[in-house]
Amino acid sequence: MYNKEKYKEILEYFQDDLNALDSRLKSLLFENNRNINFNTDNCAPKDIFMNNIEQFLFAKSKRLRPVVLFIIKDAVCNGIENSAGAPKQLKQTIQKITDLALALELLHSATLIHDDIIDEAHLRRGIETFNIKYNPHIATIAGDYLLSLCLKVLSGIGYCEVFSYFTQNTLNICNGEIDQFFNKNKVVTIETYLNKSKNKTSSLFLAGAKSLLYIINKEITPISDKVQGAILDFVLNFSLGFQIYDDIENFAEENKEKTSSDIENGIYTLPYLYLLQEDGVYGMIDADLHNVSDQARKKALEFSKNYLNEILNDAKKAIKSLDDTEIHNKKLFIELTEIFKN
Repeated sequence: MYNKEKYKEILEYFQDDLNALDSRLKSLLFENNRNINFNTDNCAPKDIFMNNIEQFLFAKSKRLRPVVLFIIKDAVCNGIENSAGAPKQLKQTIQKITDLALALELLHSATLIHDDIIDEAHLRRGIETFNIKYNPHIATIAGDYLLSLCLKVLSGIGYCEVFSYFTQNTLNICNGEIDQFFNKNKVVTIETYLNKSKNKTSSLFLAGAKSLLYIINKEITPISDKVQGAILDFVLNFSLGFQIYDDIENFAEENKEKTSSDIENGIYTLPYLYLLQEDGVYGMIDADLHNVSDQARKKALEFSKNYLNEILNDAKKAIKSLDDTEIHNKKLFIELTEIFKN
């Protein structure tokens, strides 16, 4: 389990940014649904559906992707937004960064809805999934609706490069999903598992980070190639670590929310791959891994946690390679990695 208290401290540090994100999201939903009644119990079916979308978007979640963006902004801007020498258009730039964080959250939420359809999951963020509450068809539309809102927000940012980063990310997510489907019930190498995780998880973190660095470079302050490279290395390793953390949680069955688990869908994550490869199993299998001995499960967890910690250490090394004169508030990067260490 991640350190919730420490993560709460980071959320509190960026409370103003997160409030701006939520405010922008509310206005976006209202702007696109002016005739929808969001507050009355006696709603028409469409009103109820749109209420369900709002409820899903504001349900309790980590907001991890926006938080990573805000940590980067804090590090490279170094308080310039509050200085006398701040660019005149800074208010508009900060709005673009808020919109970028919103686009990340919308796209992430869209992929969650689509994932739930594929996995036939019943719960997400503590509430019933759209595919269960309605059906897979309307759930697909719900995911597509959020994707459309994401595209609208991105178009308002006004940079083709940002759109390009997100387009490549969406392609990567689809490629990851395709690879995962055709590797069902198959024991793959750890390298294949990591490549899938890069496509499905890391690419969205990286799209946000690359877009943010581009906007800051263009509108606020120049960022050296060294600093940008170190930040992107951090984002890649941290996001991979976060995916492994999530897979460990699922394997340890601490996440009671998932009623349709990876293993039931023939998807073997790092702990399962360790178990199977220890037994010399590769290729297609049809195995019941729920009956794993406590000792074997313990070994798989220990291996996976060590792997997670190594990747998170790589993320820390990337940031520690920078001097304090090159980046501000390095400790936030370090604290974020420590929160998810096992």
